[in-house]
Amino acid sequence: MASENSESAKLSDEELQDLVASTDTGGRVPSNQKIITLLAATALIWSIFQVWIASPLPYTIGWGAFSGREARPIHLAFAIFLAFLAYPAFKSSPRRRIPLGDWAFAIIGSLCAFYLFLADTALIKAISGSRLSDRSGNPNDVDIVVAIIGMALLLEATRRALGPPLMVVAMVFLGYTFFGPYAPDLIAWKGSSFGGTVDQQWTSTNGVFGIALGVSTDLVFLFVLFGALLDRAGAGNYFIKVAFSLMGHFSGGPAKAAVVASGMTGLISGSSIANVVTTGTFTIPMMKRVGFNSEKAGAVEVASSVNGQIMPPVMGAAAFLMVEYVNIPYFEVVKHAFLPAIISYIALVYIVHLEAQKLHMKGLTRAGEVKTARDVVLSWLISLSGIFALAGGLTYASEAYQLLQGTSERLIAVLAILVIQFGIIKMVKNKANVSTYARTISTGAVVLGNAVIVSFGLFFLISFIQDTAGAELTPWVVGALVLVAYLFLAKYSSGYPDLEIDDPNQPIAKLPEVGPTLKSGLHFLLPVVVLIWCLMVERLSPSLSAFWATALMLFILLTQRFLFAMFRNEAKNGTIKRGLDELVEGMIAGGRNMIGIGIATAAAGIIVGAVDQTGVGGKLAALVEFLSLGHIMLILFWTAILSLILGMGLPTTANYIVVSSLLAPVIVALGQQNGLIVPLIAVHLFVFYFGIMADVTPPVGLASFAAAAVSGGDPIRTGFVAFFYSLRTALLPFLFIFNTDLLLIDVSPLEGVLIFIIATAAMLIFTAGSQGYFFAKSKMWESAALLLIAFTLFRPGFWLDYVVAPYEERGGDQLIQAMADVNPGDELRLLIDGTDDVGDAITLTMLVKVGDEATGEERVEAYGLELLEDEGKVIVDGVGFDSAAEKAGFDFDQVITSVGVPVERPAKELFYIPAFLLLGLIIMLQRRRRDLLAQTATA
Repeated sequence: MASENSESAKLSDEELQDLVASTDTGGRVPSNQKIITLLAATALIWSIFQVWIASPLPYTIGWGAFSGREARPIHLAFAIFLAFLAYPAFKSSPRRRIPLGDWAFAIIGSLCAFYLFLADTALIKAISGSRLSDRSGNPNDVDIVVAIIGMALLLEATRRALGPPLMVVAMVFLGYTFFGPYAPDLIAWKGSSFGGTVDQQWTSTNGVFGIALGVSTDLVFLFVLFGALLDRAGAGNYFIKVAFSLMGHFSGGPAKAAVVASGMTGLISGSSIANVVTTGTFTIPMMKRVGFNSEKAGAVEVASSVNGQIMPPVMGAAAFLMVEYVNIPYFEVVKHAFLPAIISYIALVYIVHLEAQKLHMKGLTRAGEVKTARDVVLSWLISLSGIFALAGGLTYASEAYQLLQGTSERLIAVLAILVIQFGIIKMVKNKANVSTYARTISTGAVVLGNAVIVSFGLFFLISFIQDTAGAELTPWVVGALVLVAYLFLAKYSSGYPDLEIDDPNQPIAKLPEVGPTLKSGLHFLLPVVVLIWCLMVERLSPSLSAFWATALMLFILLTQRFLFAMFRNEAKNGTIKRGLDELVEGMIAGGRNMIGIGIATAAAGIIVGAVDQTGVGGKLAALVEFLSLGHIMLILFWTAILSLILGMGLPTTANYIVVSSLLAPVIVALGQQNGLIVPLIAVHLFVFYFGIMADVTPPVGLASFAAAAVSGGDPIRTGFVAFFYSLRTALLPFLFIFNTDLLLIDVSPLEGVLIFIIATAAMLIFTAGSQGYFFAKSKMWESAALLLIAFTLFRPGFWLDYVVAPYEERGGDQLIQAMADVNPGDELRLLIDGTDDVGDAITLTMLVKVGDEATGEERVEAYGLELLEDEGKVIVDGVGFDSAAEKAGFDFDQVITSVGVPVERPAKELFYIPAFLLLGLIIMLQRRRRDLLAQTATA
């Protein structure tokens, strides 16, 4: 009976697509072909407009450039127009036709948004005598009427596209703007007039048309469009097939493949729900086939799909907002987010492995000869040793090294390494039989090793082109080389059959072969490489990086069908038209996918504008500080709870905007008062992580409901299992608040490698402890010990601080002497008595990095502090403009009460020794118990 209920709960493919559409792109499908064409044309024009404003072409020809203030109203006008036409008002509203009222709302709402662009043009100034920017801060009656109507229709569009929660939160903040005098004393304020609110929320860039909508306009759209084009080209199916070919033969293989596939499709899908349905349609039935129940199969897909938003280089939309809010380049955001994301995915694969071990699952049958674990390790070692020995031998031989000082010589050396290496591989392949070749050469190791070598080669090639061709010709030469690379990869990939989309409900006799599967879509990786190169190496803006990747993707969509037919000597008739149709479909899908994000960022702007206008952020911060009793852990806990609660109804982007606006500064300030210097990026990533956790958390985790619709399982149980699997994602934010090494802040490359190894080991041990299974089922004390070991590996300094205090405390009057006593580059910890913004007394902690000046007085002066001694107190008498002291938060009239001088201490890593000894004991006991159970079972 349960099985029948489970099966009946499953949705058909059409119903699943309707679920995604109703959440992401709009659930209305008109029967009138002209209306369908109008909707598609609007989305297409929106995409073309966004590509145009992101391209350098308007600046090159001197026409068609739009400022941010001009582009944002147009962006929102498209979003509102499509929202009213694509999203029905209620569940009972017609799906096959568009009511007249919705047409009116769509037209009026889009005109109200477009008004900000139109009212600031020369034409309007000629007609009315003034333009909108001429009356900044003083809106006229027309401005007020347009703003009131526009705000009302924006809130209704928000309700339709995103549900009531975000609309209600925005209305509460908007109501507080007007009724502030009647609010409780704790949050009361003087209130605002219609004119003041209109200026703040609609006619300026502080509210609806603020930073959030600006990021949606300038950055997020192109990344969403890039993903839609990549998916339309066939990359989504390619990623899934590659993941299954690589992972499907392992124990619990389909679940491991689901994790890898979801990580890769995270590149092309900004929606957790779309990711669940896209990959889950194939992975969930296969997981059930090898032994996972419906809830666990759905939970694995949910946990891996939601994590797609934290996976660099293309993260969720909120990551682009961090660029503006934290004021750092996107490269830095990716760098800080990289390690936690990788660790989280590795841990999820391990969770799946443990679940498979508990149930003694087998993998799917793999095509071709399957290597043993011993052969895999041996072939990797032989292949990598040979590659790096060859590379190292050519580079570091003393005679050769002198010749490799120039860029061209180094480029020749890289080419020589590749040619010699592939010559050796060809020779081994010709001389050895298939079995010997497989045990000797690992394709994965060859790809990995050469990826490193080719990366260096690309650096040398770009430098060589810049030196030879000059700055003006370099982009053209690089573009030509990318085109040649695309043609080569297309020809190479065309030698392998196209990947068919499998029916997930049909049994799989065997998995696809790794080699042919991987090689059949190598050209899909080229736009991703271009995007990563522009973002991470050339350090172009995210907008321009996404433009170049999207431009290449447009070209690939247009030509790939024709090129594949040509290289295969097949009929080329209609291939260009088919490519053009797919390109247009991808552009339309990109526009439809952006409706919800555009509306969400505009509605969240209402909240940000209200917080800015009313100052309620500081009052709520005081309330949270009171509830946390001044403890940093409690405020982090309350922040996590608030993110989860808001995330039950708000999309990730809006959730991040609201919580980070309210609480990010509070956490930093409270950390300072608790002696913990918390980097702002760590706080924003903390909020971001818990925002995406809301898609998992029952009872309203939308991704869990989508997975249950695919699996036929219970959505609430699926949500609880997914939340349990996602505990590692909930743990990481707390860890990188207290151990910023995980965010690669102020660490060397070698330290980064060591941190990655230790942190990964710690996360796997934490996973084993929380799952209650390691090599065998864990006893209670073993699980507790594993969690303790994981904590020690993550934060060894916690124990060291109890053994040896990190600082020798001196009086504030010893600051100058302390500055003289320590080495340049050391950090002193200062305790400062001062006042907050409302005059209440607070104690702050400052870390002062010591310079290399000769005396203590000179070091204090170079840091930017002017000190005054008065009755034994050391008082800050002045702070240098734009000095290190000003950036650290020093201010006039603060009193330095204590100076902490760093002391010589043993390495904190010494605590790894007892942790690993205890781990070894647990492994020994569990392996003995596992072997004993195996012997009993076979007896």
